[in-house]
Amino acid sequence: MNSVSPARQVSRTLQQGFGRRRFLKWTLMGGAGVAAVAAGGFALLRRSALDDQPVPADISGLSHSEYHLFARCQQVLLPTEGTELHPSDSLPVVANVAAILSFMAAPVRKQLGMGLSLFDNAAVFSHGCRFVDLDDDSARRYFDQWGQGAVIQRTLATAIKQLTYTAYWREPATWPAVEFDGPVTDKWGLAYLGNAPLPQEDGEGRV
Repeated sequence: MNSVSPARQVSRTLQQGFGRRRFLKWTLMGGAGVAAVAAGGFALLRRSALDDQPVPADISGLSHSEYHLFARCQQVLLPTEGTELHPSDSLPVVANVAAILSFMAAPVRKQLGMGLSLFDNAAVFSHGCRFVDLDDDSARRYFDQWGQGAVIQRTLATAIKQLTYTAYWREPATWPAVEFDGPVTDKWGLAYLGNAPLPQEDGEGRV
C-alpha cells in the first residue's frame, strides 16, 4: 500500500495541532521546564534499559529512542493476543512507521521528533519513568490522559496512534480477520492519482 497518503494524513494532524506560535510557545516552555527540573537535581531524560538495546539493521529513518517508542506503542496499542486479529508481533509495524515518516516534509518531521521525545519523557513527571518503561495498563492510561489533555498532547497522542494503527493495517495479513479483500485501486488496477481533482460535468464550475 502507498505510504504517501498516510504521511499526508499524519502531517495534517500535526499541522492542525502544532500552530507555529503554539508550537514555539510549547517548546520554549518545555525547555524552561527541563532547565528547572535539572536545577532541582532530577534529570528529565531518565535512562531506560532499552537505551542499551540496538535498533535492528533493517530499520532506518528513526532515532534510537523513536524506534523503541514505536516498538512499545506496537505492544500497547495492538494487543492482538487472544483475538482473531493477526499477531502484531509477527508484522513489521515499526518498519512501516519508518516508511511512512520517510515521506513527511522535513520541517513537520522535525516537529514530530520533538513531540515524540516529549511524549516519552513527560511520563517521568507523572510515573517516575519514561513511557517506554510503563507497564501496559499504565501506558494505555497515559494515552488516555494525553488524549484528553491540552491541544499539543491530544495532537501527539492522535498522531502516534495514526502511525501505529496504519502501520499494522497496511499489512495484507491483517485483512482476512476483518473480511477486507484489499484496496479496490489494486484489485481494479487503478493508477494512484494523489490529490488530483475529480472530473467535472459539462457546465459545472462555470459562472
